[in-house]
Amino acid sequence: MKGIVVKNVWEVWSSALSDTECDTLIERARTYSEEDATVGFSDTLRSDLAYRTSSIRWLSPHQEGAIVERIMQLVSASNRNNFGVDIAGLHELQFTEYHATNSGHYDWHHDVWLESVRPYARKLSVVVQLSSPAEYQGGAFEFFGIENPAAQFAPRGSVLIFPSFLQHRVLPVTKGTRRSLVTWVEGPNWR
Repeated sequence: MKGIVVKNVWEVWSSALSDTECDTLIERARTYSEEDATVGFSDTLRSDLAYRTSSIRWLSPHQEGAIVERIMQLVSASNRNNFGVDIAGLHELQFTEYHATNSGHYDWHHDVWLESVRPYARKLSVVVQLSSPAEYQGGAFEFFGIENPAAQFAPRGSVLIFPSFLQHRVLPVTKGTRRSLVTWVEGPNWR
């Protein structure tokens, strides 16, 4: 039986995307419908402003092929060097805005759906930092119980990749707006 060997618990590619790529992503996201973020999956989906306050837009991975390809290049390298999990590709792209006007945040959570009957599971989570640190205050991304990416993940265009089962949160934004692109790379269910 072959075990999973994780060299790093998470990996950051600092400033992996250029300012132009970030600007283009934000412009593309604005062409999609905006909605309030919810928590839960499927029939448990609900609004819970004490737990999560942000606006989201679901981007089509098929229409956004260039960013999907760019993200998958980084994910493939990270997976090969750090995680070694069985992945197939990404299925969803979520553009998220955390606004200081409503203390935008997302409390402790993980990105896996343990009760899902789907044949695929979220294996790796990817967060792309689309805002420069000067555009907002607060809004730090944190992991529970392990070292946090902190300053490594602060520069605009940075990409954070980690196993989807790790608990994490986004602290309240106290000034400005923090923008990010989030996606989950799926693979066959865990065994």
